[in-house]
Amino acid sequence: MNVDLVRDPEGEERSGVKILKSWLNKNMKVEMSDGRVLVGIFLCTDRAGNVIIGSCNEYTSDPDAPGGEAEEPRILGLAMVPGHHIGRIWVDDTTVRNSSPCNVDSDEGLEGL
Repeated sequence: MNVDLVRDPEGEERSGVKILKSWLNKNMKVEMSDGRVLVGIFLCTDRAGNVIIGSCNEYTSDPDAPGGEAEEPRILGLAMVPGHHIGRIWVDDTTVRNSSPCNVDSDEGLEGL
């Protein structure tokens, strides 16, 4: 990548680039134009606004919204979200999600051993 593309004429990084760099490897939520919410790790983006989300789970609505029902997520893994389908994107500050398939006891399934 050409360094001149991410710096302004004075040599300082543009504010948008700083924000994107601060989001790298953070848990993010992406609300799509059809109402689905993707939850995963922000890995990268491009000039067109497309986003790559890792360890991604798909929900039909925000899983942490007040009064929302706990639903079973659809596991996507690595997902590319086209920029024109992104309605909102924000850092997910929820540390533990009860409905996540990754939220299981480490001893689960070992009781018969």
